[in-house]
Amino acid sequence: MALTSVRSKGAHSGPRRWVGRQTPVSASVRIGLALAVTLLASILIAAFLFFLAGGRWFIVQTPSMGETAPVGTLMLTTPTHHVAVGDIITFHPPTAPNETFTHRVIKVTDQGISTQGDINGAIDPWMLAPTDIVGEAAVILPAAGWFVKALPIVAIGAVLVWFLSSMFHTAARRSAVRIAGFSFVVAAAAYILRPLIGVVVLSTNADETGAHATVVSTGILPIRVQAVGGTSADLVTGQVGDIDIPSLADTSQYHLSSALNMSLVGWIILGAICALPLLWSIVVGLPAENEEAPA
Repeated sequence: MALTSVRSKGAHSGPRRWVGRQTPVSASVRIGLALAVTLLASILIAAFLFFLAGGRWFIVQTPSMGETAPVGTLMLTTPTHHVAVGDIITFHPPTAPNETFTHRVIKVTDQGISTQGDINGAIDPWMLAPTDIVGEAAVILPAAGWFVKALPIVAIGAVLVWFLSSMFHTAARRSAVRIAGFSFVVAAAAYILRPLIGVVVLSTNADETGAHATVVSTGILPIRVQAVGGTSADLVTGQVGDIDIPSLADTSQYHLSSALNMSLVGWIILGAICALPLLWSIVVGLPAENEEAPA
C-alpha cells in the first residue's frame, strides 16, 4: 500500500525567512548608487572635454566682484581673443604672474586692458596684455564653489563611515551608523569651510564722533550685521553695506556681530535641510533587527 504525504495549507519547509522592508530599500539604494556613479562619470567626462577645449574653472576667494561673483562662486572660463568693456575676465596680473584674478574690463586701449573689481574703489594698478588673459567668464555659478571645496571632505568622510558601519552585523545598526555618520561628515565640512555666514570689513573711517565701516557679506545665507552701539545692515551674499558707530571704545575699537536674517520660508527650508536625516529615518525607516534577505 503506497503512502502519500499531504501538506496542509500554510505549512512550510525549511527555516523561516523574515522578509520586510530591507529588500526594496536595498534595491533603491543600489539604484541611487548607480545614478550617482552615472552622474559623476558624466560630469568628469564633460569636465575633461571642457578642459581639452581650453576651458578652465576657478573658485572665487575674495569679495571684489560683489554680488556678480561673490566668495564661493564657481567660475568657468573659455579662451577669448577679443574683450570689450563690461566683460568679466580671468587673468594673471603682470605684477604677480603666479596669481589669478577675476575682474571686469573697464577700458580697452592700444596700451592695454584696464580692469577693476565691482566693489573696489580704484582701478587695478596694471595694464593687461592679451597674453595675460586666461579666459572670459562663460558660466558664473554662485555658491557652487563651496560644494566643490567640500567634495573631498565629504567623499573621504563617506568612505570612512561606510567602512566603519560595515563592521556592524545587523542591518538596522549599519543604517543608523550611516545616517548619523553622513550627517556628521556634512556638518564637519560646513564647520571647516564656514560657507553660510561671513563678513569682511572693506574700509573704516574714524573721527572724534565715531566710525563709519563698509562691510560685505561673504557667506551664502542672508545676514544682518550689527555694530554694537551703532546701526545695522541687512546683506545678501556679495552685497556691500555701511554701518555707523556713534562712539568708539576706550581702545578706539568697535565690535561687529552677524546673525542670520531670513524670511519664514527661508527658515522653513533651512530647517527641512537640517532635518533630512530625521525625515529619512521616518519615511524610509530602518531595517528590523530580525529582517533577512530572501534565500
